[in-house]
Amino acid sequence: MESTQVQLETLHRLARALAGGEFRAHTLLSRACVAVAEGFGFERVGIVRYVPTSATLIPFVAHGLSPEEMAALPAALPISGFAAFGQALEARRAIFTTGPLDAAAVPEELRRDFGLGSFVIVPLVSEGRYLGFMTCDQRGADFTLRPAELDLLTTIGTFIAAFLERAIEHGELRRLNELKSQFAAIASHELRTPVAAIYGAVRTFEQHGESLSGAHKDQLWSVLIRQSERLNELVENLLDLSRLETESLRITPVEIDLRPRILDLVEVVCDRPEDVIVHVPRELTVIADAAALDRIVSNLLANAERHGAPPIELTATAGTHHLVIRVEDHGPGVESEFAGSLFDRFTRGSTSFGEGAGLGLSIARAYARAQGGTITYEPVQPHGAAFTVEIPIDTAARAG
Repeated sequence: MESTQVQLETLHRLARALAGGEFRAHTLLSRACVAVAEGFGFERVGIVRYVPTSATLIPFVAHGLSPEEMAALPAALPISGFAAFGQALEARRAIFTTGPLDAAAVPEELRRDFGLGSFVIVPLVSEGRYLGFMTCDQRGADFTLRPAELDLLTTIGTFIAAFLERAIEHGELRRLNELKSQFAAIASHELRTPVAAIYGAVRTFEQHGESLSGAHKDQLWSVLIRQSERLNELVENLLDLSRLETESLRITPVEIDLRPRILDLVEVVCDRPEDVIVHVPRELTVIADAAALDRIVSNLLANAERHGAPPIELTATAGTHHLVIRVEDHGPGVESEFAGSLFDRFTRGSTSFGEGAGLGLSIARAYARAQGGTITYEPVQPHGAAFTVEIPIDTAARAG
């Protein structure tokens, strides 16, 4: 690294990058990565978000990574798998290492895929709130940093975090405004439909109950049960959205015996549990949030049964860091023009047949993200749909 003048120019460059009137977090952080790389001569600069409730790291933006390196980035990993990040978290300042000599500093697969040498980790802290980390390196080469340069990087991290917090607040306000509009739409349309059906059936019983035939009564009872179940599902989904939007969801990892729990969910959620084939090892146990896992699997099973066709296959596997659950059906699949908005709220394709509010997949993804995980869709050949959830887990799973 060069003179103090170069470092001051870095701060000036960073200030210009962040002061452009842009409040989108991704754009802000991309500009910050470029400014730091140019100012310090780093070849790769990346920023990962930190989710304190689940103690997970989520890659967010990067500068200088090749397409192959981008593809090799994990969706999320527990911070417990990165001793170096834990050290930066505890130190509350930038830390530098001449190489990942400690096997616990960085997972072996990342050291191999990225050819790490010397690297820097900078915590992004704003008013005591840990928002993430910035990582910098020279693409596997060794280099040195003076204490003054580490101090400057620590200051830069605080600077970036302050702007990031503003971007997050701005984004939250924008999402709340969108949510109000969406809630008005769902209240005026989706909720009105089951309420009107229930009210009509009850009024019919009240006014003509004694003169109704047995078949007519059975039909009305069927309407009451079906529409009450739909109303209950809508209310539960809206409550889920409220908890997720206000970030009041608390992730509490516990040990879960996975196979019996999933078998119970199949029996409770599915109208035809015999159509579901479960591929889960009998002795598979994981450490994860039970309630969030239930909501994810329940929504995926309900979606597969409602919009797909049997057989529905649910497969679960676990490694050292991740639990992977795949739900696959053999129905008509997802229209190509709808696939891009599949996880958006209140969105339904032509295969929905008027059922559901278009919330289940959005909520499943939100619960996965709350744990630092992901959920993805892929078509099944010759026809069908498959959804894969990947959730970080705190300890090694045991598969028998």
